[in-house]
Amino acid sequence: MLLLAGLAASVFGLARLAIAGFAPGGQLPALALAACAVGLAATLLTGRAPAAGARPQAKGGRPSWRTVPTFAAGVLATAGGAVLVWCRGAARADSGFTDRIMRWWAGVWLRAAGARVACSGLEYLSGAGPCVVVSNHQSSLDPIVALRVLPVSLRVLAMRELFRIPLLGAALHRIGMIEVDRQSPDFGEIDAEAGRDLAARHWLLAYPEGRISPDGTIGEFKDGAFVIAVANQVPIVPAAIHGTRLIWPPGHRTIRGGHVRVVAGRPLPTSGLTRDDVARLRDQARDVICAAQRDLITSMSANGGTS
Repeated sequence: MLLLAGLAASVFGLARLAIAGFAPGGQLPALALAACAVGLAATLLTGRAPAAGARPQAKGGRPSWRTVPTFAAGVLATAGGAVLVWCRGAARADSGFTDRIMRWWAGVWLRAAGARVACSGLEYLSGAGPCVVVSNHQSSLDPIVALRVLPVSLRVLAMRELFRIPLLGAALHRIGMIEVDRQSPDFGEIDAEAGRDLAARHWLLAYPEGRISPDGTIGEFKDGAFVIAVANQVPIVPAAIHGTRLIWPPGHRTIRGGHVRVVAGRPLPTSGLTRDDVARLRDQARDVICAAQRDLITSMSANGGTS
């Protein structure tokens, strides 16, 4: 997720460059703007501007041709989506059009990355009402996948660094994403914002591990998402994801195409539960996700990572 913060920061620089280029007395052709996006993405990935004719390299020295095109497309889609959300105004932030913008944005990322996503268990979400979705966390690609494949109006508990980026941060606040300071979380404010989103019939997405798994295993879950669900008496939907860490490995600066599988589980009811039941609910959700991920690993391995 820190890499996403760096990516989103480049959006601001790109927007400023575009404004300067189209100001009176200056022309910036579309081709040049696209080239700027590529340069920004390459700088983000390598920490420096690429040499002329240089090819993006994956760890281990193998060429990763998808990397720069993916981040270039992502920069442009992020800038365009943020501007659209901002221009529509706060009164329309809860509209279906906002959800379509987010799905379009996620689709741009996934198509550029060569991520082929399949999702099962969607029948459990039909008519379920607002829920809190909890999932294992394998890659920075995870929330992008969820925004694309889950057929609900989804809002995400996201790290504070993303909200500090001009334009993007304002857009995230406007559409109801929830800011989380991982070092010193304001639980009162998080709970209040979550309650407002759920009251507006949005679903919430949280990663109770609190970070991306460094090795693919599922860590211990924190209580926060389950406290929100119990306080608002909405179900928990456990979801497992597998394959994203092979496309965008944690700690790496390279993108490779591949298959992703998501399994949504049966909602776990919270009606009548209290704070005393949070630990049991948390462990129940984790058990469901661990079992689903084991099944995904087995089935994808048996089919060459494709199903």
